[in-house]
Amino acid sequence: MVELKVPDFMKDSHAIFSNVVEYEGICFPAVARPHILKQLKTFEVREDDLILATYPKCGTHWMMEVIFLMQHDGHVDKIPRNVNPALHGGLSFGVPPDMKRSVMESLATQPSPRFYITHLPSQLLPPQVWTKKPKVVYVTRNPKDACNSLFRFANANPMNKEPIPWEKIYQNFMSKRAVFGNWFDHTLAYWEHRNDENVCFVTFEEMKKDIRSVIRRLEKFLGVTVTDDGLERIVEHCSLEGMKKTYAKVEAASPDGVHYTRAFGQIPFLQKGVSGGWKALFTDEQRDAVDKMVKERLAGTGLDAIYN
Repeated sequence: MVELKVPDFMKDSHAIFSNVVEYEGICFPAVARPHILKQLKTFEVREDDLILATYPKCGTHWMMEVIFLMQHDGHVDKIPRNVNPALHGGLSFGVPPDMKRSVMESLATQPSPRFYITHLPSQLLPPQVWTKKPKVVYVTRNPKDACNSLFRFANANPMNKEPIPWEKIYQNFMSKRAVFGNWFDHTLAYWEHRNDENVCFVTFEEMKKDIRSVIRRLEKFLGVTVTDDGLERIVEHCSLEGMKKTYAKVEAASPDGVHYTRAFGQIPFLQKGVSGGWKALFTDEQRDAVDKMVKERLAGTGLDAIYN
């Protein structure tokens, strides 16, 4: 059995916002220890690495499942479901319970090709990402929906002593002290790399609208082959209901399964997976504030046409 005990300082989701680590002007949750963040500068990247980069709550596990399914032509039962800290901890995190050993140290011992996930802003990625040019898939999402999903995720933690108020999460999300950086800074920095040959920029919304087209675009980018039958299998198994069935099987198959499907074995990675869910929480004033920021920050980028 894999021991992934929850570190004491992360047992309550309030710690996501109150117990932060600051590094080069960016706030990180406490699972990203200072000595680990310093390792980013010297992490040895490989040319055949595949990196999934996302802003938190923008479709990370959805895209991860799509990629796994593509690598196996949609045969969901062929996907290995081992608890890999590089997939379920993030490149900037430590490995529980004491967080002294980094995910990067774990990755260094893994054979190629490696697949790992990160919420790092582009300027803090290991420098070799931009020299060795491994493939990077980046996913972003409507900022209002990302904020709404963060609220649901943080409050789904059964270890919370009390609920986290919506206003607190909204204010943090909109500030420069948002964990992993502000959504606008994070998304725009990756957007600048959208035409790099090793970067594929995808939005949550286009995945919702036409997942088949996204899969075919990724097929070319990743250099994998997806048959017509495989495409239909992927569409079926990467739907929210399909993923819920898969994750339920993973949890039932092993006591370690919850560490694959839930953060620290407690908080479900899968939420509602919808666009527009923000409307249930945002006040008119909050909506207008985000829309104003979208208009100002995304003007002329091409992203403004998606999120205005």
